[in-house]
Amino acid sequence: MARPTKNGLDYFPLDVHIFEDEKIEAIAGEFGIKGELAVIKLLCAVYEKGYFVVWNDLTKAKLLKRLPGTSKDLLEQVVNRLVTWEFFNKDLFNSAKVLTSKKIQDNYFEATKRRKMPKPTQYVINADNNSQVKGVNVDINPQSKVNKTKVNKTKVNKTKASETSITKNSEDSAVRYWLNQVNPAEAPFITQSIQHWVNDFGGQDEIIILAIDDMLKHGARSYKYLDAVLRSWENKQLDTVEKVKRQLESHYAKPSNKTKSRNSFKQVTNYGETLYTYYEQELRFSPNMTFDEYVAKKRLNERDRQALEQYVHSLGG
Repeated sequence: MARPTKNGLDYFPLDVHIFEDEKIEAIAGEFGIKGELAVIKLLCAVYEKGYFVVWNDLTKAKLLKRLPGTSKDLLEQVVNRLVTWEFFNKDLFNSAKVLTSKKIQDNYFEATKRRKMPKPTQYVINADNNSQVKGVNVDINPQSKVNKTKVNKTKVNKTKASETSITKNSEDSAVRYWLNQVNPAEAPFITQSIQHWVNDFGGQDEIIILAIDDMLKHGARSYKYLDAVLRSWENKQLDTVEKVKRQLESHYAKPSNKTKSRNSFKQVTNYGETLYTYYEQELRFSPNMTFDEYVAKKRLNERDRQALEQYVHSLGG
């Protein structure tokens, strides 16, 4: 009796410098070691199936089981970043929720060239880096060529509209504002992270610009500072320009009777800054952790909680 045909791989090549790749470094910078581990587990899931995996609920559930301590939201964010930065093929993900890439496919076909089986065509990327949509439609829903053309045209138009929106909202406003006001030679993964914040706030560039202005008012010029402010606003559900402006107005509207000892305030602020250093490290590994969850986890007393909260507020949060 013939053995069943094997589709996946038992082993796959992994570049020893993968963690020095700028895309993986960006993942590590935003999500910490959980992000790096998620990348490796995603590659294992792809090669286990062959040269692609469909990003559906079953795949997500399997990955979450293999990544203890990783939330579904964090995993989705990692995948979205990898697609945006084209670690995985963007066209196939947007059209069919498929995770693959030209490099993955080259590795797979090289490893299976001795197998006595016809070369598959489903979701194969051409040498010109164009995905073969023909393979996508055959397996999903075999319809007439006219319907396929309409579907493809719709997808192309949606993709173009999306790209135009992102370019208009991010490149020409929030990202461009950062480049003009902070660092004209900023690293690509920083500008991409700013773009992601724009998307997370529903495309409202003005919110990100307000955070940049607030950062500059405090004499800071680092993305870490901006990220901390935006995380604070996100946790407080400041999801409109009006809410953010009210928050900033109340923060800067200091009554004249607040002429207390500045030295004592400075001491509290410095202590809060020390506490914030540890808080920031924790957020790197658990980006979805709320302020109250952190206080409970670290069992901070009321004095430490107030000092940390006061410092977070001084960042514009």
